[in-house]
Amino acid sequence: MTMTPTLLLNQSQVLAAIDMREALVAVEEIFRLHGRRQVQMPSKVYLDLPGGDVRAMPAYAPPLGFASIKNINMHPGNRDVPSIIGTLTLFDPPTGVPLAIMDATAITRLRTGAAAGVATRLLARADATVLSVIGAGNQALTQIEAVLAVRPRIDRVVIYDLDADRANRLARSATDRFKVVMHVAGSVEEAVRAADVLTTITPARAPIVAAEWVKPGTHINAIGADAAGKQELESQLTTSAKVVVDEMDQATHSGEVNVPVSQGLLEPSAIYAELGHIAASAKPGRLSATEITIFDSTGLALQDLACAAYVYRKVKAAGDAPASFDFLA
Repeated sequence: MTMTPTLLLNQSQVLAAIDMREALVAVEEIFRLHGRRQVQMPSKVYLDLPGGDVRAMPAYAPPLGFASIKNINMHPGNRDVPSIIGTLTLFDPPTGVPLAIMDATAITRLRTGAAAGVATRLLARADATVLSVIGAGNQALTQIEAVLAVRPRIDRVVIYDLDADRANRLARSATDRFKVVMHVAGSVEEAVRAADVLTTITPARAPIVAAEWVKPGTHINAIGADAAGKQELESQLTTSAKVVVDEMDQATHSGEVNVPVSQGLLEPSAIYAELGHIAASAKPGRLSATEITIFDSTGLALQDLACAAYVYRKVKAAGDAPASFDFLA
């Protein structure tokens, strides 16, 4: 019996096969399929461990011809090893054969940035010129890259982090990669008031962005909240803006909207749409230059699947011979 060997792809090989512009295309397409209900995505499974947790994230997209499960940990206390490490197994749906096992740490960064990029393209004003980023951790650089890719008129990026040294390091890294002015703000308020597009990517469990600081017409990518009780935006802002989520059940339980929903301040029926509905043209995006829009991103297994499928096809088409193994050997 012959069976397709399972490819083993490390982080360098993954990054060589997909860049942000390719990830943006793949992620927008999977949102479109999600909006048309042409996919399967069971809920995340959490395994609680002493220093954090491991999450299993399954997805299947028949139009793509692949299924996947990503396993990723969250161990914020790690010092000598990364706090987030992921692997993804890509399956052949008709046989269940694992086609590839690949690094998913880089895929997670790329697809998280790409989701914000897709939301920014669909919801932000076309004339946006200032991006502000609150939180200068590992995800911040790809957030900047994705937004700049879809809003090329942005010529200034404002960064704020509680750790000023980390904010300055991000500014230096971004300056080396992008031809825009970088400014490190002295406060969250300064960064928010400057923004046409605002990205928040912090572990906050109490609001850090006040509604009164957000000017009309701002688009917000709320990325940080990924568990019950986490919240970056003041509830008054969430309840008064047009809110778009990546997936309704996941967002109301663990996204930016989870706190106002749990407190009865925001009815799920008041949430405008899932991003897939807009990507699939089932609902319009921004309707005026003055409305405030919020994208609540919790991170979907479908986004991982879309990027992994692209990587696999790219590697196979290149005809290279990466490491592999045979389950029947």
